[in-house]
Amino acid sequence: MGNYVVGDVHGCLNTLKRLCDQCGICDGDTVYFIGDLVGKGSDEWGILEFIDTLPSYQLILGNHDLNFLRTHFRAHQEQSLTERQEKAYQRLQAGSLAKWHAKSDTLMVHAGIWPGWSLATTMSLAAEVEAILKDTSLASQYYEVFFGDENQWHAQLIGWKRVRCIINILTRMRMLTSASKMDFDYTGPANPTSDTSHGDKDLAPWYQCRADWPCQQIVFGHWAMLKGQTGRKDIINIDGGCVYGGELISMCLETGERFTTDNMD
Repeated sequence: MGNYVVGDVHGCLNTLKRLCDQCGICDGDTVYFIGDLVGKGSDEWGILEFIDTLPSYQLILGNHDLNFLRTHFRAHQEQSLTERQEKAYQRLQAGSLAKWHAKSDTLMVHAGIWPGWSLATTMSLAAEVEAILKDTSLASQYYEVFFGDENQWHAQLIGWKRVRCIINILTRMRMLTSASKMDFDYTGPANPTSDTSHGDKDLAPWYQCRADWPCQQIVFGHWAMLKGQTGRKDIINIDGGCVYGGELISMCLETGERFTTDNMD
């Protein structure tokens, strides 16, 4: 019985099928998708149907997944999706913003966590937003105010600013400024030992902004230009930039073994 984390799939169905074959996914295994299961690729609905053929899976939502839910929300509300699409939509809607695998003490999120958050805080704030996404009335209100660049966490934040800030941290964050604010413009590579200035701002990868993180390891995706590398053993990136012609990456939580396959879509 194994647990495998899969990087950003972005609708690349054929590539995902090949990767699952390489991992040898079988009964008793669980596959955790780290976010951005859909978006940009060629077969979003097909991906959402395929995952239901796996023995067991868990979905962590990324920024593209949230946008997909928003894009198709009206059709979901009006019951104008096909039966297969509706089931697929509900699978994604049931996703989480953070998952913790207790046995390996691994926290899985799409983009990252705020430097000041504990594991309990992360899971609590993720659950706060998940409850909104699963409530039709609240989700409808949220999708009306979907876009927002709240870039610094404060526990005193309220309303939709609070919701958007939590989502920005968990699904969009890459770099932090010297004033501890998220920079949403920078998408390039990040070498912890080099100068990461961008324009007139001094930036650092979020995972370099704290000495000790609240669990043995954090696994995340979202940042294709890292090419699956952070230079750290406790903070693990598995976004190989598959949809951009790179690799799709999976990692076994029990052994740390990585599996990769080139884009086949």
